[in-house]
Amino acid sequence: MHSKKLSKKSEVAPKEPNCDDTDGKYNSFEHMQCIQDTFWRNDMKEPPCLHTGLEMVRNSGFNKGLAYTTRERQLLSIHGLLPVAVRSIKEQMEVCMEIFNSLTTPIERYLYMSDLERINRHLFYRLMLTSLDKFIKELDNSSASFQINNYSLLFINPNGLFITIKDRGHIFEVLSNWPHRNIRCLLVTDGAEVLGLGDCGAHGMALAITKRCQHTLFGGLHPDCCLPIMLDVGTDNEVLLNDPLYIGLRQHRVTGKEYDDFFDEFIVAVHRLYGPRAIIQCKDFGTNNAVALLERYRNRQCFINADIQCLAACGLAGIMGAKPLTHKTLEQHVLLFVGDNYFNIGMARLCMLYFKREGLDEAVANNLIWFCDEHGLVVKNRKNPVPNALQNFAKRHRPVEHLAEIIEIIKPTVLVGCSGQPNSFTAAVLNAMEKSAEIPIILAMTRPAEHAECSAEDAFVRTKGRCIFISGSQIPSVKYANKRYQPGCCSSVLMLSGIILGIVLSGMTTVPDEAFLVAAERISELVWPEDLEMRDVFPPLRKVMCINLQVAMAVFDYAYRRGLATFFPQPEKPRQFVVQSLYKNEYRDYVNEVYCMSDRFIGTEESRAHYK
Repeated sequence: MHSKKLSKKSEVAPKEPNCDDTDGKYNSFEHMQCIQDTFWRNDMKEPPCLHTGLEMVRNSGFNKGLAYTTRERQLLSIHGLLPVAVRSIKEQMEVCMEIFNSLTTPIERYLYMSDLERINRHLFYRLMLTSLDKFIKELDNSSASFQINNYSLLFINPNGLFITIKDRGHIFEVLSNWPHRNIRCLLVTDGAEVLGLGDCGAHGMALAITKRCQHTLFGGLHPDCCLPIMLDVGTDNEVLLNDPLYIGLRQHRVTGKEYDDFFDEFIVAVHRLYGPRAIIQCKDFGTNNAVALLERYRNRQCFINADIQCLAACGLAGIMGAKPLTHKTLEQHVLLFVGDNYFNIGMARLCMLYFKREGLDEAVANNLIWFCDEHGLVVKNRKNPVPNALQNFAKRHRPVEHLAEIIEIIKPTVLVGCSGQPNSFTAAVLNAMEKSAEIPIILAMTRPAEHAECSAEDAFVRTKGRCIFISGSQIPSVKYANKRYQPGCCSSVLMLSGIILGIVLSGMTTVPDEAFLVAAERISELVWPEDLEMRDVFPPLRKVMCINLQVAMAVFDYAYRRGLATFFPQPEKPRQFVVQSLYKNEYRDYVNEVYCMSDRFIGTEESRAHYK
């Protein structure tokens, strides 16, 4: 046997793939190549000629179940694959509701609705809209703790993308794996601070999927336009790391420069694939990361943060909506924020923007906003350092540690709590607020309601029924002194989908904070007098679709008024344009009418004379 001598070329080991992409070929805006801009694609209907009849039955966007007519079944070659009965969508909804009502556990209901969305999208959204009162609690963020805590068990079908820190250098390829290219809104989370549950890791994806459903139901966005994305950089939750069923990355959370480079590559990949008008909606990031990322990318991409901007705008709308009760405009209030949570920071920033817009001097406006954290009043000369996010709100004042004493000194009319510390608004604190203002406004925003700073009952009792109470969760009415009071529910579902719709339709490439201020003012104008009598300073949640449509119109008009819109020509009838752009959850006819293309043949002279 003769052995061949290996050449030097064959002896060289194959080059390992470059996982870090150190050359940065496509990881910066300077070297970026934009693949396509999906903004100009307005027709979201996929032509049925691309699919066979069997493929249409298996496709959630085409499937009609038993609603296929006999003619459709025969011409699409699916006759015999379905029972002979033909049902209308109304009859299908009755069957679905009967099944849903028979289910007893949350996991059964969640899995049933997930399967329904996967099998028949039109029926799923029609059912949700028709029975919105029944499903609104399932869609509200404050009720999503079950889905978040059990997401490793509930995950069955991919409803979004999971991009991990291990994909560094290849994020564009991973993002390209999503089958739909007409993405207008990316719902991004890293699961660092989910509601009041803390670090939930990959389980934060459950809330991103819920947001996609909200945007379709409340904002009228096509489901294929929204893409939930989980940026999995690990978790510091030891319970999840030790859970053998956990579906996320099993390592501690990445921070610092490595995290920043990873996120920067993600932003560039989005810009390349979907263009500058694709909205990157961030939610449930850590407070420090959320603030830093917003400041870094807000002028480079259509970048918003649902917690810092939208939820904060909703809280601001509640204070504005209380004007008929307090007889005070926003600039006549003194606000005390407890905690350095992103909600408090975002709301304080919006207040400063409003004060400046109304002509207040910056120093005067700054004296209307005070912060308090676990170390006491946020002042410049205290022993403990002031967090970076609160540097602009630190005052020159003597240090004060106890919250009740702080209230007695600065006399706030609005107390905003989002500290994550249950029952931190003690009896002494609430008694101090009762003396501080004639009608004090108290926001206990930590979610879920069991973890809030105080209960609605305690607030009304300690303030002798004079307060306006706002919660981050939906809670029932409270009875005090033979009178019913309804606590307000500060929820982003009232405006977030409308804001997204207004941004998408106008083609904004950057979103100033003023857009959220416009949305807050519009929400405050929609409060019903009957609700104000019960101290509810928000529009009724059952009208959430109408409310979001009003917000979308306000943002749409604002974009053209400020020269931020890129969709031209400007529609002459904006409301009609917005309404016509909404997602239609109706079945389509997949078989066109048959017509003759041949010339008519007339056989006799008598017939020819007749036709003449």
